[in-house]
Amino acid sequence: MKLVAVMSLDSNREELHRMYREHSIQVFSEIDIRGYHHTQTPSAVDVGWFGHASHPAYSTLTWAFLPSDQAEHLLDAIAELNHETDPKHPVRAFEMPVDRSI
Repeated sequence: MKLVAVMSLDSNREELHRMYREHSIQVFSEIDIRGYHHTQTPSAVDVGWFGHASHPAYSTLTWAFLPSDQAEHLLDAIAELNHETDPKHPVRAFEMPVDRSI
């Protein structure tokens, strides 16, 4: 089992929900996020995610517990999506192993 977390700009929310339906992900959790930065450091510019302190960037974080093969297929689909979208605002996703759950 894997814990898959996906962070993207809010404008990608419906596309991600469609992708979850297509990959038979029936249950996931989601929260809204406001991203800020106080300086325009090179890393903030490169990532392209964070709004200025007075104008935050709105994004979303979803996560789901998935079987390993389903997690792999979802991450592959997200990588494909990133090839089709704005490279300065990619969808960020990662998986973590779930060794034990209660």
